[in-house]
Amino acid sequence: MAQTKKRSQSTEQLSVQMQLHYLATPEIAAYVAELKRKYQKFAMPGDDARKIVDASMGETTLTELLHEARNQAA
Repeated sequence: MAQTKKRSQSTEQLSVQMQLHYLATPEIAAYVAELKRKYQKFAMPGDDARKIVDASMGETTLTELLHEARNQAA
């Protein structure tokens, strides 16, 4: 468990470092701002998107498929 927590913290720190790097790069910051401007109207909470996908898949849900894929990779 200690390794998992340590790995999680390390991954989180790397993610923050990458975000700071991207924000410090003017080209990337401009690109992200443009994407937000163009596509913000389509944004929705992740839970809502998951429900839409799950409903469209019938009896098999995307969440179930993701769990199966994770179990096969382990």
